[in-house]
Amino acid sequence: MTSLPQNDNRSRFDSIAAQWDDSPMRTGMATAVADAIATAVPLEPQWRGLEYGCGTGLVGLRLLPRMGHLLETDLSPGMLTVLSEKAAAAGLTNIDTQVLDLTANPPPAQRFDLIFSSMALHHIPDVARLVRTFHSMLVPGGWVALADLDAEDGSFHGPDVPGVAHHGFERGIIEEWLRAAGFTAVSVRTAHTVERERQGEQRRYPMFLATGRRS
Repeated sequence: MTSLPQNDNRSRFDSIAAQWDDSPMRTGMATAVADAIATAVPLEPQWRGLEYGCGTGLVGLRLLPRMGHLLETDLSPGMLTVLSEKAAAAGLTNIDTQVLDLTANPPPAQRFDLIFSSMALHHIPDVARLVRTFHSMLVPGGWVALADLDAEDGSFHGPDVPGVAHHGFERGIIEEWLRAAGFTAVSVRTAHTVERERQGEQRRYPMFLATGRRS
């Protein structure tokens, strides 16, 4: 059964899916993360990729031209509906969508050359377990690329946003989880810095990109 935080996430993201792409903050974040992944990972045109927690595909659609096929997954059907409409309007044929919650359901049967996510990890209670699952879903030599917030004081989302399991992450902990899962060539770098107004002042929230390779 899906955990309560994931039910909260599904309902909230379904309700805001139609307006998701209207935020300059989100589109700027997605562009920066996609560029960081393209710089850190040696993408190949024959690769099969999977994005976990894809939302409306703001990151995945930017990386799709560098890959052969992309499976976009999210626990929100509403987000995937918006993404499917965008893909159809663009005439894209090398992209599929799937409702997927790896905290409650088994992974797809196929294996991937790249698994990536942006701003999904902080919604996952047991990130170390998810990282191990990602490792099992990759082909030998496949890559993982995970972007999220550095550890922060909880002000990024605020107290009223449901389904937030972590207020960002210490980079050293992310590295430990990746190495413990069996990844090599582990690297963590700054992907972007988000600026948000909080309590009358502009706050800066760095984002990391953690990458690793399955041997």
